[in-house]
Amino acid sequence: MKSTLASMSKEQVLKIALTAGKILLVSGAETYRVEDTMLRICHEGGMHTIASFCTPSLIMIGEETMEGASLMYRVTERGTDLTLISEVNSMSFQMPHWNKSFQDTMAMLAEKTMRKPRPAREDIFWSGLAGGFFAVVLGGGVLEFAAAFLGSLFSMAFVKALSPFRPSNFWATTMAGAIICLTVVLFRKVCPDMVMELAIAGGAMPWLPGMAFTNGIRDFMAGDLLSGTCRAGEAIFLVVGVAVGIATVLGILYM
Repeated sequence: MKSTLASMSKEQVLKIALTAGKILLVSGAETYRVEDTMLRICHEGGMHTIASFCTPSLIMIGEETMEGASLMYRVTERGTDLTLISEVNSMSFQMPHWNKSFQDTMAMLAEKTMRKPRPAREDIFWSGLAGGFFAVVLGGGVLEFAAAFLGSLFSMAFVKALSPFRPSNFWATTMAGAIICLTVVLFRKVCPDMVMELAIAGGAMPWLPGMAFTNGIRDFMAGDLLSGTCRAGEAIFLVVGVAVGIATVLGILYM
């Protein structure tokens, strides 16, 4: 069965491709995956003189001709949603046998775009639990687990409360590091036998941008040097933010 993309206009195919790429990039996908997905959709729509360019903050796609149409999207916020990445990636591989109209396709993509995120209370709870178990993995016991759990939980709750004001990622991670450290220090006042270093390290683990750094390395390996540099640099910058928050609290309390 021939794909319905072949009967769509170039502008419609480009709009489908750009929307799919936007969902992927906002959800934390690698830039080479975003470009590959958009090109695959356009090729199924009969557009073979097409080029795409993607960075962590910008998507561009268009024909390589003077009269060709092109579209661009500026990304201002990014997160991590592996479910959306998997769904859109699978959708792009179904394009050779796609049987939906332009309106139905855009409605499917709109549903994914407008899908409600997980409740904040779930992120807060699971972040605290992850911090506690990281402390145990690093060699801590029950006290270290409890301190790291509270530190991660309080820090995530604070950042979620500030999310309507859209603080930058650097300041969000800096505040998170400070709250984790302050929580662990206060916990040690109550339980002096607790190893503070293990609790702080465990509580900070959920804030380390492991996926961003991994995607940066994968972009390097795929030849996307600009995107790889941006992602790796952002990841290092966020790690520095966590360290600055922890060091600030320790400096104030123990100077």
